[in-house]
Amino acid sequence: MEELFPRRGLPNVIPKLENGETVTIAYFGGSNTRSQGYRVMTGDWLRGRYPHADIRSVNAGIDGTGSDLGCARLETDVLRHQPDLVFVEFVGNDGGVPESKARIEGIVRQIRKRSLYIDILFVYTLKERDVALFQSGEYQKGALMQEEVADYYGIPSIHLGVAVSQLVSEGKLIFTARADQSNPEAVIFTHDSVHPTIPEGHQIYTDTITRAFEKISELRDPQGRLEHHLPRYPLVPANPWEYASILPLDRLAFFSEGWSYMTTDDFDLVREYNWLFPGLWRAVDPGEAITVQFEGTHIGLFDIGGPDSGRLKVSVDGGEAFLIDRFTPYNDHNRNQYVFLPELPNGKHMVRFEIDHEKTDKASVFEANGNERSMEHVRQHPAWYDKTVIQLGKLLVVQPPL
Repeated sequence: MEELFPRRGLPNVIPKLENGETVTIAYFGGSNTRSQGYRVMTGDWLRGRYPHADIRSVNAGIDGTGSDLGCARLETDVLRHQPDLVFVEFVGNDGGVPESKARIEGIVRQIRKRSLYIDILFVYTLKERDVALFQSGEYQKGALMQEEVADYYGIPSIHLGVAVSQLVSEGKLIFTARADQSNPEAVIFTHDSVHPTIPEGHQIYTDTITRAFEKISELRDPQGRLEHHLPRYPLVPANPWEYASILPLDRLAFFSEGWSYMTTDDFDLVREYNWLFPGLWRAVDPGEAITVQFEGTHIGLFDIGGPDSGRLKVSVDGGEAFLIDRFTPYNDHNRNQYVFLPELPNGKHMVRFEIDHEKTDKASVFEANGNERSMEHVRQHPAWYDKTVIQLGKLLVVQPPL
């Protein structure tokens, strides 16, 4: 199996590195990107290989997020830094959903519309469940969808699972540490089947990326700077995701009286998450609501969930209400999360989000996932879970032209 598909390569960033210029590299993805792993290690390698270049890195990784949120936050987290190269890493969190192809294309088209000289590099991480696929000669479903986008736009891509699965087959690597580990000399790649160890696991990712970078450098066209291709029509017909953005809630939302805007001056949780949100809109009582009027196809919420989270009763354009629970199987602690409503016809819409009076059986949520540790947390702190709190950070919208 091939680990690198160079396509049109990285024709603009490599000459800038070789000429000792200032280069900005944005690493855009989920938790594997945000961690101190391949992002930091590849940056260090590039600085060693191109010592005269001024290489600046942008950490645009957010734990537990996929390409849908990526489309919305691309401008604020990546493009405003005027990058020369953007690493795109969303296969793991997208999970192979069919919509991933459209969203990844939305990211590419936003980048291309900003500048036809920004280079893009797709990197595909893997989970333990993917190892058997690689060993049988198959790539992940999510990577194959992104490869269609890469082919259409000439974007190089790196399959990080090729080297990892080969090391597993050779007995040199244990993907996830087990109590009955039989080969103490093998490298432990993860402790949770998803996130590589640092430095050992991420070093394998880094070696694959830098090996690919060297090959791309050797294959590049000597003519230098290249204008990338932006086809008039997207690969996915009527794809709206290039028109995604992230907005302050008060730009489009009307709040009932029970909402408070919490800042770093008066709320510890905002201080913890001020790298994401300057403040949080918070309400605690059932019946409190926000109403949003917008034009577009998608609307969503970027929020903080935790043990105290409630659920929202949602109605669109006066239709029948449905529930979105802001308490998740991961909410035995506070964490950033987000949700998009199902796609709507492109046009004007009014959406009402109201805190529901009924409470989720949170212990049952943990029980259904077999999470005994979290169930014990409910038993120890029942008052924390017996609440209906909603804490909103930003509004997510997709607004293609009418």
